[in-house]
Amino acid sequence: MNDKKNGLDEMQNQHRNKVGNHMFLIMTSLLFINNGLRGIGITWIEYPANIMVIVIVCLSIYLVRLFIANAYTPISRQSNNISWIIVVICAIAVGASAFLFFGQSSVEVAETTDGYGAIALLIASAVGLIVVFATALVKKRSNKDDED
Repeated sequence: MNDKKNGLDEMQNQHRNKVGNHMFLIMTSLLFINNGLRGIGITWIEYPANIMVIVIVCLSIYLVRLFIANAYTPISRQSNNISWIIVVICAIAVGASAFLFFGQSSVEVAETTDGYGAIALLIASAVGLIVVFATALVKKRSNKDDED
């Protein structure tokens, strides 16, 4: 039975909720570990960037797991071009910012960002988008092969 609100069936809703709960627990645990390490004096990235890297990594894993479980889009065979357009625009934006950011020398980057937190955020975002996009593409192609 499809849910009228988002078009997902009961199994997809249950799997999406299960994956979401797992990722929330993992993200909370990582944030507590991060705070504990910071409390004893270990800093891997400066404050606002370390939280964002943890959130971006957990969100990327969440999206990949949803695509693999086929719990992201409704069962209907209609393609949703809007989501693909959004993913492509985000990937282009991250790629353009990476190109502009890595075009600077390392001294200029360190002076403008007060460390390397922005580079870590950029890399985490780019890798996350690439992995999610590749997973979605592979999943879409495998679904096309199954239809034939």
